Amino acid sequence: MITPRQNDILNLIIDMFTQTHEPIGSKALQTAIDSSSATIRNEMAKLEKLGFLEKAHTSSGRLPSKAGFQYFVQNSLALDSIDEQDVYQVIKAFDYEAFRLEDIFATASQLLADLTGYTSVILDVEPKHQRLTNFELVQLSNHDALAVMMLDDSKPVTVQFAIPKNFLSKDLETLKNLVNERFLGKAVLDIHYKLLTEVPQVIHKYFTITDNILDLFDYIFQGLFRETILISGKVNALTYADLPTYQFLDNEAKVAMEMRSSLSEKEPTTIQVADSREPALANLTVIRHQFLIPYRGFALLSVIGPVEMDYRRMISLINVVSRVLALKLADYYRYLSGNHYEVN
Repeated sequence: MITPRQNDILNLIIDMFTQTHEPIGSKALQTAIDSSSATIRNEMAKLEKLGFLEKAHTSSGRLPSKAGFQYFVQNSLALDSIDEQDVYQVIKAFDYEAFRLEDIFATASQLLADLTGYTSVILDVEPKHQRLTNFELVQLSNHDALAVMMLDDSKPVTVQFAIPKNFLSKDLETLKNLVNERFLGKAVLDIHYKLLTEVPQVIHKYFTITDNILDLFDYIFQGLFRETILISGKVNALTYADLPTYQFLDNEAKVAMEMRSSLSEKEPTTIQVADSREPALANLTVIRHQFLIPYRGFALLSVIGPVEMDYRRMISLINVVSRVLALKLADYYRYLSGNHYEVN
């Protein structure tokens, strides 16, 4: 659509604008573009006619348009780039011993929000894709017990609960047997369906007194069906967007659904520039990056910010954080292999 020289000019204007947020004139480009000022002005006028640049009202300079940023992202942005200056700062932030998966995610999310000044979102592996691979019950006293579950042989989930007053001495063992018989090896989505349809029909076969049994099942397993989502930098949205965006970020379920939309299995990184169907994000940029959690599947790291962000800087930070995060998660799972449980 545009000539190589026009592409170079557009890239340079975007690089300079994202650093200064000032209109860029032809003279500022002469040191990098081997052409006269008049030729550069002519090319800038053509780019403006194509809709990739906008003329500033207060000077003779030009600004990148939304279409210009979209073209740059689609045709010039290297999605695997890393700035070595980011590496040390990220590694330093992860230099601690982690005992909970959510703590690692929280570190990554907050770090990205702090370094970018925008909003970051991290989603764990989608619940419906996980399987229950182990279930144990530990009686803590006459009044309470601990359910210890393992998802995908790698993610521990623990729930402490009060033992129902009508429970007989054998009922905890019966509960464990029922779960292992009907839930073990099943996907979380299947377990959710069984709790609604199958379990209410069969509990009388397992328990003499069935009062409160369904409520107990709901309490023990409800955490398996919720997204693990970490959102950092919500307040930052008020600097690059408006109140509806901030309110949207306050709805975790809606954020999770939107972040998972428009994902591509073939492309680990996707960038939407003012192209979201969600009204709160329609005039913003959303960068999504899928990263592998050992043994479990793909999680999602996203950054939400203004269209005029420094894309090269964002991609570098996302790549560095996701790679260091993968190393930290590998250490975490080595720790879990020693049969340590994560207690909420």
